[in-house]
Amino acid sequence: MSKLKIYIPILCFMNTACITNTPEICPKSTPEVLEHLNQVYYGKNNIRIFYTTQGENAISDKADHNHNNIPDYIENIAIQINTVMQAWDALGYQNPLQSPRYKSAKYIDIHIQKLSGLGIAYSKAHLHTNNPLKKNECALIISLSNNIPNFTTRSSVAAHELFHLYIYGYTMFKPKWLNEGLAAWSEGIITKGQTGAYGTISLPKTKEKFEQTFIQSSYQASKVWSSITLLVDQSNEKLPLPKGLLQTKYIDGKPVFQDHYLKGTVFIHEFLKDLGQEDKRLSQQNNWEPYNWKDSTQKSHIYNKNILSVLHRKLEKNPKEYNKKNSFKKILKQEIN
Repeated sequence: MSKLKIYIPILCFMNTACITNTPEICPKSTPEVLEHLNQVYYGKNNIRIFYTTQGENAISDKADHNHNNIPDYIENIAIQINTVMQAWDALGYQNPLQSPRYKSAKYIDIHIQKLSGLGIAYSKAHLHTNNPLKKNECALIISLSNNIPNFTTRSSVAAHELFHLYIYGYTMFKPKWLNEGLAAWSEGIITKGQTGAYGTISLPKTKEKFEQTFIQSSYQASKVWSSITLLVDQSNEKLPLPKGLLQTKYIDGKPVFQDHYLKGTVFIHEFLKDLGQEDKRLSQQNNWEPYNWKDSTQKSHIYNKNILSVLHRKLEKNPKEYNKKNSFKKILKQEIN
């Protein structure tokens, strides 16, 4: 994938954070791929999808079964993104476009292109100047593959990448065990079962297992997150979402929601809000601009202790359940002390 060329005056200090000349940044950039994405589809809720039907970035499936001159592949991506966004918003989560971090952003732009993987969500908003279809508007960016197989029956990749934007809107912390782990958990909002995309695992009882299955993990860390949600969420209720939303279907008639369950939506919501308070405390303590941490700082394991402290405090609000997992509780306390 082409690297973004960014033009913005930046002053870095202390090798940890960067200060810019404005708190609301939308750096200009010119990713080469955008020069080839010559079509745009406007979805609901300020979603724009940029794509092409020609060249190496062309969508592989150009079927248009409803004969509206928009490929079903594009419409189905828009349906998944919009439906999942409405679901998280209805559950009380802060829409990324409403986050103080992204005051400059007007749209969530989806770039459909050739990728080595299936998707990428970027934590910085961008103003792309090399495609007139962008209309010189600041946007949050998600790149999705032009060839996602079985999209309406087996794929939740668009939902996964969207949740990254929700995470970024709450907190600057993004080590993989947190960022990818929670995004994989979030796929459970439309996939079958009460937990995230990778299921669950017994909560680790040793420091070695804690590191292996959680801290040094990425997508698979969702197994631990899902197990935590099972611990704190003892309900067996359906997601409190509007009936009409739960009945949303793709162009081929397949349902977006494979069932109506996901454990831990309240807990994760509160946890993300508390993480946001913790990173603001760190910013103030270190005299950093609150939304302009260096990317390496955001991903750093140096601040695992801070994240785990927030998790421990949240779990202590469920003492009956937390105390049942004494080995896990003991490891957490060791990690933060």
